[in-house]
Amino acid sequence: MYVYKETLTINDPKTLVLSQELPLAKGQQVEVLITAYEEDTELESLRNIIDKRGITESDVEDAIAWARTQA
Repeated sequence: MYVYKETLTINDPKTLVLSQELPLAKGQQVEVLITAYEEDTELESLRNIIDKRGITESDVEDAIAWARTQA
């Protein structure tokens, strides 16, 4: 079984343009699975709140380290 994976940006919703030719024969039957990545608006909202509060990566690391000592 041949497996090929590539991440694309869709320019035309009716057409997928691959970066390389596939080693398949004309007329060969294939199965296509498409997974669309959507932006997570809740996650983006949370990131914006964190940015506005001035929370740094170091603050997050310190909070995680503290929480681990509380278990």
